Amino acid sequence: MYKHFKRLLDIFFSIIFIILFSPIILVVLAITFFDIGRPLIDIRIPREGFDKKPFYMYKIRTRVYDSKGNSTYTKISRQIDKMGLNELVQLFNIFKGEMSFIGPRAFICGEKLPDGKISPKRYMVKPGVLSLAQAKGGRFLSYEETLKCDEIYYENFGFKQDFVIFFKSIKTIIKNYFFRL
Repeated sequence: MYKHFKRLLDIFFSIIFIILFSPIILVVLAITFFDIGRPLIDIRIPREGFDKKPFYMYKIRTRVYDSKGNSTYTKISRQIDKMGLNELVQLFNIFKGEMSFIGPRAFICGEKLPDGKISPKRYMVKPGVLSLAQAKGGRFLSYEETLKCDEIYYENFGFKQDFVIFFKSIKTIIKNYFFRL
């Protein structure tokens, strides 16, 4: 039952947040255009979604690629990435039903992960913009810790857990940005 309610919440809040954050999204897109050029949205690499179905997770491009495929940040694009502003366009993935606000972070299709450690449970829910792993440290967790969080998320799937993850993730994002510049 919560699964259907969660989808309604995702649709409702994605519309609200798209409207609220559209000025910020437009400013970040304009800054990106003048800083690193086009394309503005980076959708080159498919991600694993619900039931391992591939989808393109939207992100505002923050890296500049050379002819060899190496990437670097500019001073501005690094700040956009650190603040997570490049991920605001994932609200459109949520609206389309490819992602949810809360769920395991989507892995890149074909990404080399630890053998035998990935529970199929992580693919039984939609990937999220925010996750239990993010609430517990985000980028600073190992793959093993992230995968364990994904399993815990599935086993405790419900509104209460999503509510707690939402606020803990916001706290972690703020702490990681302001204290690890």
